[in-house]
Amino acid sequence: MSMQINEVYTLQQIQSQGLTEHPAREINAKVYLNGEKVYFFELIDNQQAYRLYSIINKRSFFL
Repeated sequence: MSMQINEVYTLQQIQSQGLTEHPAREINAKVYLNGEKVYFFELIDNQQAYRLYSIINKRSFFL
């Protein structure tokens, strides 16, 4: 399963993709890493679901 921008996922779906949470400071988002990609999610539905709103290269995230 490939993840798509603006789609909603459960925590179980995110974890099943091999994504691992990375602590984020100064941004209101959940950040997950997988290889060279960084995924940004916002919590929705009373924090029971996550909407994927951006995917960037890991190198760009850590600059």
